[in-house]
Amino acid sequence: MSVTEKRDASTSETAPPKALPSRITLWDKLPPWASKNLRSWKSWKLLLRCWIASWVCFVIMLPNKSLATLGNTAFFALLLSVMVPPNMPFQVFIFAITTIVLGLLLGWAIACAGMAAALAARDQTLLKETYQKEAQSAAGLANPDALFRNAIFNGDFLDTRSTVVFGVFLGFGCFLFALIRAYAPKLIIMSVFGTIAIDIFCSFGPLFPFTQYTLLNSLLTSVACYIGIALIFIAILFPESLNHSYLYTSAELIDKFKGILEMQDEVLQSDPHDVLPGTPLATKTTMAHVGMFQQLQQLMSQKQFLNLEFSWGRWNGDDIKDMLEPMQIVATRLGALNGYAKVIGNPLSVADHQHEDTDTVSDAPSSSTAVDDTLLLRQFRERNMAAETEHRVRLIDVLPNVREATAELRVAAVAVLASLKELIVAVNTNRYKRGHVLQDARLAELDTALANLRGAVEDFKVHRRLLILEPYRDVLDKADAGAVNKVPLRSLYLSYVFAANLSAVCNGVTALAELVSETAAKRTHARLWAPKGLRAIGKLLRSGRGAGENAVGEDAQPEDAVETEERREYKRDPDSSPPTNALQKVANTFHGLYKWTKTAEALFAFRYVFVTIALWIPSVVKTSAHLAYSERAVWALIMAQTTMNIYAADQVFNYAMRLGGTFIGAVLGMACWYIGAGHGTGNPYGLAAIVAVFLFPHVFLRIFAPPQYLVGVLMSGATFVLVVGYSWIDGNLPGIFQNVGIGWEVTWRRWLLVMIGCAASFIVMLFPPKSGRKAVRLRNASVISGLSYLYSHLTSLWLSPEGPFVRPTETKDGITSDPRYRWPAELRAKFIGLSEQIQDLRVRTAMSKWEGNIRGSWPIEDYSRLLEVESDMLHSLVLLGGALANLDPDFRKASLPYTHVLNPHFISDVMSMFLLISQSLRTGEPLHQAQYRNLADRLHYHGGLAAGGPGADNNARKAHSRQSLTSYDYMFYATAVVAVLQMASSLNELRTIVADLCGEVPLEGFERWREEHDRAHALV
Repeated sequence: MSVTEKRDASTSETAPPKALPSRITLWDKLPPWASKNLRSWKSWKLLLRCWIASWVCFVIMLPNKSLATLGNTAFFALLLSVMVPPNMPFQVFIFAITTIVLGLLLGWAIACAGMAAALAARDQTLLKETYQKEAQSAAGLANPDALFRNAIFNGDFLDTRSTVVFGVFLGFGCFLFALIRAYAPKLIIMSVFGTIAIDIFCSFGPLFPFTQYTLLNSLLTSVACYIGIALIFIAILFPESLNHSYLYTSAELIDKFKGILEMQDEVLQSDPHDVLPGTPLATKTTMAHVGMFQQLQQLMSQKQFLNLEFSWGRWNGDDIKDMLEPMQIVATRLGALNGYAKVIGNPLSVADHQHEDTDTVSDAPSSSTAVDDTLLLRQFRERNMAAETEHRVRLIDVLPNVREATAELRVAAVAVLASLKELIVAVNTNRYKRGHVLQDARLAELDTALANLRGAVEDFKVHRRLLILEPYRDVLDKADAGAVNKVPLRSLYLSYVFAANLSAVCNGVTALAELVSETAAKRTHARLWAPKGLRAIGKLLRSGRGAGENAVGEDAQPEDAVETEERREYKRDPDSSPPTNALQKVANTFHGLYKWTKTAEALFAFRYVFVTIALWIPSVVKTSAHLAYSERAVWALIMAQTTMNIYAADQVFNYAMRLGGTFIGAVLGMACWYIGAGHGTGNPYGLAAIVAVFLFPHVFLRIFAPPQYLVGVLMSGATFVLVVGYSWIDGNLPGIFQNVGIGWEVTWRRWLLVMIGCAASFIVMLFPPKSGRKAVRLRNASVISGLSYLYSHLTSLWLSPEGPFVRPTETKDGITSDPRYRWPAELRAKFIGLSEQIQDLRVRTAMSKWEGNIRGSWPIEDYSRLLEVESDMLHSLVLLGGALANLDPDFRKASLPYTHVLNPHFISDVMSMFLLISQSLRTGEPLHQAQYRNLADRLHYHGGLAAGGPGADNNARKAHSRQSLTSYDYMFYATAVVAVLQMASSLNELRTIVADLCGEVPLEGFERWREEHDRAHALV
């Protein structure tokens, strides 16, 4: 019976009976994000608050007195409630709305300065002549003011010099807001509203021959009304402090920790072939990993606001923020542990190294090969597979022992996480109850669970980890007796990877539990906590990452921000030395400015200004000023600006989402208006009722829809508001010059303006187009460079004669929270930075397919696979860093001479391949066939030379290997070796993908000669 047949037979014997399919309910038919929120009482409270607040913003438009006070932009309160709903804690909403107000005020200030300068530049003689002409025309009329107003909006008072000044200030303001949008995506809402303010003012301001600084009064009044309404509802309707929200999210994150840890039992019970990419279990582990880090990112984005509020409770903002770093550590280690499914699902990743410490082969049949397998490696793989089968140490033979050895440890860690969650929930939900009986009970449960975990960790170190070695007892005894020459240790190494990661996770969980226990014991009574200040807000705004800007197609990383820190530090200008005198420094500054004008961000700002001026000109030309005002052409200008993006792919995506959202919003707006108003000007009671119904789904989607749908949802809501709002205002507010109309008339005008704006921005996008696909290629090159620097940094730490990792400080009882070592802060920052770059690249890659296939199809599959391999390499490097952090310094130093992955020639080969791949992607130049090297082959080659070279003591190596194999530290050593081998295998695949993308220069006869050479040196 073959290996595969045996595996299938054993699997069929132990497989549980399949459960009958459950009945599909309505909840199962809905998207997960919709069904989850519809079944959550917390989500319903948030929805009701936002829905009622939006409805009130519409209701205040209905009475004649309030409508007259709000003016012709009374709908802006409702529009703002759809764009920025009150779904945030009080101080977060204050901060968000403050950025909007600052944007409006900044735009208003620039426009007012432009009006003052424009009036000073007016031709006074021409102005007097125009005044006299209008006075003569109005002589004897019953309403001369109406004639004067008509003259203003007909453009009779336009002046060329004044208009040019307005245009200069408009261009300057839009250039400033475009740079804010490009370099600070978190301030995109501020940029949009600031642009709207300056657009409106500079479109209507040139028409007036006198100072009219209050042009934005109606808009600002509406905004102020919404702010007041939103703050009232946040404060009185289901109020929630950020302290409470943060603890609630923390409890959810800990529950995700617990779920991932429980999932490992399913992974250990599975066959390695059941966790291959695309299988249900592999997908489940991947989605759990993504959900955990999304929740963690939500906590990281809110931590700066924790001390900016008054809150009542036992824990203050600092107490809660102190939990973030331990939770980050647990999440990172759990991510590595959760990646074990990939490790056992990809046997070839560690199947290519053959020596005393890491004799490895694949479970796969002999016909399967790794990337550019050589004959020698295939022989090693086949022999090792036969040895594993003979000695019953295949991975599927060893996994039951791993599961048994780690069972107690996993159960104890799960119990601690469950107790942690219950304690945090008790602290969070009993803020206003007297006494602390429940908290004391939960704290006692946590302390008990923590004591059990400490005992399980100690028992695992001393006894239970030896169960993993049980399948190897016989083969190791035979090897000691000389009956077996090579011991197949691949499965043991993979088993040690899981055990080492689990130990690291348990240490992290212990540290988190100790911190929470100490805080709960210290904070026994609730009190009022006052805010402490505005720390770290500036850093938050300057950071590039964030889900919001990705959702609306904004680039979260400027082009010059993806260059790795090490590359910037060591990079030199090959064309000139650093400036040494004042003249050279000035010239160098101008050179830097010239280079900046060629960047994607600068080009975006220039386009932004160009399309603004182009669409603004009809509003300030006498022949078209009246038409532009009466048809509200300023909305075409605003639409052109908001559809502008740095890269063409983002812009095309914006068109699809905005046009689709505009169409849906227009249809719903007309339906709502005609149902509530019929063919008249509207009934306030009927409109109030029907708008409440139509607002409900809009608000639900705005709050809970996934980020990729946000642009369409915003445009649908905005168009709905404009159709209903303009219809009511034009039908019920007297004194409006040139009504837009009601119902259908508003709708077709809105659609036409949207199309004009989109067409204008599309034309500007083409001259010249800035491809997002090139950005994807360059950023992949930067990520690969970052991975190479991270690998070199970790390797230097591994080789360091000193202890490179920092010992944790001891507690007052002399007990450390983590008996091992901690990563340096800069190392953690490198991992986080690369992880964020890869996450941004996923969004950028998905966006880039919207550029179409004009010059040929874009290989999105290759780029997606490139990202997956880069992510796997980062996971391997995280695994390496975690292993080194837990490895005893003495053991690390003693093992250096026997660790072939630290052979200096192998390290050189790895760095060379990193450099070749990165440069090929960066320049688009092809690779060369003769450069192609399987790193496992190179590792065997260098390892073989070292083992057989002068002075080599193979007996010493074997003695060291047998002696250390059963030690606790060997688990972490084996994990480090596996991590390097995984990374090398991923690098091989990376090279293959890049060769497919950039091309490969052939060398005639090279493949044939290499095959002949390998056969001549094949194993006997």
